[in-house]
Amino acid sequence: MRLRVLGCAGGSAPGAQLSCYLLDDVLAVDAGALTTALDFGAQRRVQDILLTHAHLDHVWTLPLFLANRFGGPPVPCRIHGASYALETVRQHLFNDRIWPDFTEAVRESVPLVQFSPIDPGDVRKVLDYEVTSIALVHAVPSQAYLLRKGRSSLLVCGDTYSTDRLWEIADATPDLRGILIECSFPSRYDGLARASLHLTPRLLSHELEKLHADVPVLVTHIKPEDRAEVVAELEALRERRLRILRDGDVLDV
Repeated sequence: MRLRVLGCAGGSAPGAQLSCYLLDDVLAVDAGALTTALDFGAQRRVQDILLTHAHLDHVWTLPLFLANRFGGPPVPCRIHGASYALETVRQHLFNDRIWPDFTEAVRESVPLVQFSPIDPGDVRKVLDYEVTSIALVHAVPSQAYLLRKGRSSLLVCGDTYSTDRLWEIADATPDLRGILIECSFPSRYDGLARASLHLTPRLLSHELEKLHADVPVLVTHIKPEDRAEVVAELEALRERRLRILRDGDVLDV
């Protein structure tokens, strides 16, 4: 698997792309940067999208992305996510008020969009990937995806707070090659992190005590305004498994 980081910022600012990851050019996880990081040709190569949850920074470009597909061949885009997230997207993004309802759009008898629920505990075949959904702890239903292709697995997390099940699954996955997980705020914002159910370097350090697997932990979703402070805190942990992601990173898993 080749992972391309289209966006890994936890907020919007010049030079900061919102949460969006692309596997092998065909499978996207979240949609914060599909139209701002990919040209039209690359957008039309994306066949499926996994939504971790429906907060705006994770679905930001989805309506514009679907509009751009009108210029390509009549191929449906399959959007997967928890039932709650899909309902939220359908009701609040594609409601003919802030954007046209593309959920019913058809070209040459082919639907533009297909929705496919994948709820916590479900295992689905999506393209060449086995996808397992794992519930996380957040202000709205959020989930991680264990993505397996061939002999390698990758855990990609949506927004989360302290959780146990994620690490249990990570340790029980012998072919795991990495974990993408958020770290939104500096530790001095502990109260805000707890109220909004996000992680800080201090909280992430406690979470990593639960992880026994020796795999890379890829940190994402840092708030742009606080990036330097969060990075300094993470580096001070001297946790050799940590790697801090940047927009545009490409990793072979």
